[in-house]
Amino acid sequence: MVYNDTTTRQGLLQECEDICGLGATGITSNTALLQQFTRWSNKWAKIGAAIAIKAQSGWDFDDASWTTYPSGTYPGTTDRDYVFASIEKLLKIKKVGISYDGTNYVPATPIDTYLDVEYTSVRKDPNVDSLFSMSAPRFDPRSNAIDIYPKFTAAQVSAGAKVYVEFYREPKEFATSGTDSQEPGFASPYHQLISKGASYEYCSLYRPDLASSLRVDLYGNGGNIKGIVKDMEDWYAKRYLKQVRMAPAKENNK
Repeated sequence: MVYNDTTTRQGLLQECEDICGLGATGITSNTALLQQFTRWSNKWAKIGAAIAIKAQSGWDFDDASWTTYPSGTYPGTTDRDYVFASIEKLLKIKKVGISYDGTNYVPATPIDTYLDVEYTSVRKDPNVDSLFSMSAPRFDPRSNAIDIYPKFTAAQVSAGAKVYVEFYREPKEFATSGTDSQEPGFASPYHQLISKGASYEYCSLYRPDLASSLRVDLYGNGGNIKGIVKDMEDWYAKRYLKQVRMAPAKENNK
């Protein structure tokens, strides 16, 4: 479902107008309301992305509205840390590969130098890089960056050393204009998460008589109604199932 379709009223904003009883163009012709619903829509789009990433079973989530692949190759330096730019919208790291010779990449595994007992002293050790191997490098994610172990030498930097990162990122945001034909990044059966979620935000403020039923639509009632959020979690958990090959049963000729 597209974000905004004032011609045939098939968009998410039009669904919000109907749910909230605002009438045709009640949102799209009101600048303040359009800004509010766009903010709420982006909030629930991010909630939907988080649900998909957390629940996925092997089918990696990414918003098709992005025109780039969720990865980056960072030229090596003699510093340990590599900072991700805000425009990358990174949510979670998928994999890290480190090339010490500029050609061959070695998979790096994560560590936590604050919590992992065996690594708590590395930050204070002036010879910390000698504790790690280029054949089995490590990375420590923190804030909007990663630290790599061992870091590159000047000679390796000159040879073209680099760090490759694949990641999960935020969905592309809707805007008050220019994104009318944009669709949510998650599966179409759950696009209503955005219209119901944005409507719930509005009704919580201005239509409490409708807010409770919308909350049940979203989160269920703890009984016979599962709710969109739970249903979406279950669906993404089963979207990709590894094929199981079953051997034919032996015939019983007796």
